[in-house]
Amino acid sequence: MTRSLDSRRRSEGDRAKARAYNREFWPGMAAYMLVLAAVIIWGGLDGHSLWRFVWALAPLLPAGWTVRVVFRHVRRVDEYQRLLLLQSLAVGFAVAMLSAITLGFLGIAGLPLAYAPWIIYGAGMLGWALTAICAGRR
Repeated sequence: MTRSLDSRRRSEGDRAKARAYNREFWPGMAAYMLVLAAVIIWGGLDGHSLWRFVWALAPLLPAGWTVRVVFRHVRRVDEYQRLLLLQSLAVGFAVAMLSAITLGFLGIAGLPLAYAPWIIYGAGMLGWALTAICAGRR
């Protein structure tokens, strides 16, 4: 009955929460890209120095920042938005696990999978993003 009264537009509070999320998220992403570029250019990841391991882990610092941002966003949003986010994260996790199992069995069968972790990561993130888009349209 009240469906015709419901607005499809976001409230001012929802927009404020989205702005707060963007204010925290995008600087973290920019820092991640800068650190990643530094690692690629100066990291010497294909060398023999033990410092290459420190360089290889350097992007985890800004990535950790984005985990903090997502956690804060989950605590900030209302129950409905939290439910949509949880559904999206669950699907992304399931897609990542299915990708891991698939690539694991292909690796056992002898397929060389040097980039398997990146495939799993990309599949999980894509599952999360697509589910968030679809869930937000309902």
